Amino acid sequence: MMIMTDTIYDVAVIGAGPAGMTAALYCGRANMSTILFGNIFDSQLAKAGSVENYPGFDSIQGIELVEKFHSQLGRYNVMQVPALISRVTHEGDTFTLVTENGEFKTNSIILATGSRYRQLNIPGEKEFSYKGVSYCAVCDGSFYKGKTVALLGHGDQAAKSAIYLAGLCREVIILSPKPERESVTYAEQLDAMPNIQIVLSSKVLAIEGDQYVERLRYTVKNGPEQVLKVDGVFIEGGTPNSVLAKEIGLDVDEKGNVAVDRPDMHTKIDGVFAAGDVTGGIHQISKAVGEGACAAVSAALYIKKKKSKK
Repeated sequence: MMIMTDTIYDVAVIGAGPAGMTAALYCGRANMSTILFGNIFDSQLAKAGSVENYPGFDSIQGIELVEKFHSQLGRYNVMQVPALISRVTHEGDTFTLVTENGEFKTNSIILATGSRYRQLNIPGEKEFSYKGVSYCAVCDGSFYKGKTVALLGHGDQAAKSAIYLAGLCREVIILSPKPERESVTYAEQLDAMPNIQIVLSSKVLAIEGDQYVERLRYTVKNGPEQVLKVDGVFIEGGTPNSVLAKEIGLDVDEKGNVAVDRPDMHTKIDGVFAAGDVTGGIHQISKAVGEGACAAVSAALYIKKKKSKK
């Protein structure tokens, strides 16, 4: 069913993760007509297991936290459309958002499309997701205090995660597919950590265990198969969902992160703001929530200024 409407919303929030839902909540509370695009149950938070690093909760399931965010939105007349944006056009100071369900017009946009994990699609990865396989060292590192973990990845992102984990774990083994170390920035810190081991030119064949991860099988330079006993596996290298941002014409860095002016979360296009994982930095719920709030306040000021000129 196609929805055609003459309504021009004050703000459209694209993305229904923590950043997007927070932005929509703040916009609704500011008495702005607000529309939120995205499936709240398709975010990384919704698919996460136990969350133990979000203020106010000793432990809460990701889906439960999403539902709490969602229930708040219902109080402020936020229009929710569980659809993807296929195209955004810009005429004058009004944006048109095209979806499979119809077209929607808005005076401002908050882009909160998040990021996606780098899945390796190796045997056992999906089966042991959140049962020993993690995609976020900062989120889940504390579960492996005093234990041995493998980190699959390379470059600065993997190095930063390994250094963080080394402060918690008994041993961190980096399995890199590259023949040489790539992180010049963190080379000295890596060398200074006696509990970090780096295995270059490695290829992981499978992640195995009973109910939880117990070991992984790998080769080095296509040599004989080896078995590494580990308590957990971290896969690093997520990428921001910035395809739509590029199509809109926003600036992105070499990693695909949307360029913003912090703390106001302005982008290069007037009336377009961005927040959360898509802007880079640490991928944490608290960071996404904070940026969503900042983007919403900036959007409210933008709309207020725009209406005052009419």
